[in-house]
Amino acid sequence: AISDVSLKSNITDANSQLQDIMNVRVRSYTLDSTGETHLGVIAQELEEAGMGGLVEIDTEDNLKGVKYSVLYMKAIKALQEAVIRIEALEAAQANTP
Repeated sequence: AISDVSLKSNITDANSQLQDIMNVRVRSYTLDSTGETHLGVIAQELEEAGMGGLVEIDTEDNLKGVKYSVLYMKAIKALQEAVIRIEALEAAQANTP
């Protein structure tokens, strides 16, 4: 995907994503059409968790899909937040006698 700065404006840091990511239910499931086991999310569960913006509907077959590229960005932001919290806790612990 093209991501050049020359194509963007109003660039700011994203809001916290940690709570959204904590609400995502990562599931193991069998895909009925192939019998293969996969790891992923369920579109309807994302909607229930208030993340309907990550769900898209295929107008041809009326099945719901997930915008995984957006979900991945949310996860990266949440990971960054978690690392900052961990580092702060480690620093506080190191300064405690």
